[in-house]
Amino acid sequence: MTLILAIPCTDGILVASDGQVTAGMVRSSGQKIFKLNDNCLWGASGEIALIQRVRERLQGVNNAPLSQLRDQIAQIVQECITELLRLDFRTQFCQKDPNSLLQLHPGDFVFIEGSPQPRILHVIANGTPEWITDRAFATGSGDLFAYALLQKYQGRPIELEKGAVLAYKVIEEAIAVGAYGLGPPIDLWAR
Repeated sequence: MTLILAIPCTDGILVASDGQVTAGMVRSSGQKIFKLNDNCLWGASGEIALIQRVRERLQGVNNAPLSQLRDQIAQIVQECITELLRLDFRTQFCQKDPNSLLQLHPGDFVFIEGSPQPRILHVIANGTPEWITDRAFATGSGDLFAYALLQKYQGRPIELEKGAVLAYKVIEEAIAVGAYGLGPPIDLWAR
């Protein structure tokens, strides 16, 4: 269970997440937002095994802007999914249904760049990249709750300081609901 939130602001971009890592029945606190390079952050929701593999591969990514890294990142996600499917004995039972194959190892990745302009790159588990250009983005089990809370702010310019309060409040409210398996601490980054 996870909630990662990216909010473009007039003077940068904010990224926030809850801090509870859930693996089966085990819950612990952990980091969900990571540094990709000097200008970019990233986070993911989904299966820990997939996220760990992607994280290992991303350590070799250079300091280029997201526009130049987009296809390389998408390829890394595809390769990690393919490797997990090759190792998973359940794969043989889902060969005729691609959607069932992708559900074996769920993952949703978001990459955030603060400069020269705020950018959000979303990469789904099949490796398809898409730019999120005109709105805040949320991923994880609490994403619908976050979108509902952010609805009245969509399309309105927001300053970084106010955005930080908003991001913190959205994550805090999602944790308070408790139905999503989210938990403290709240991690907040500004770029």
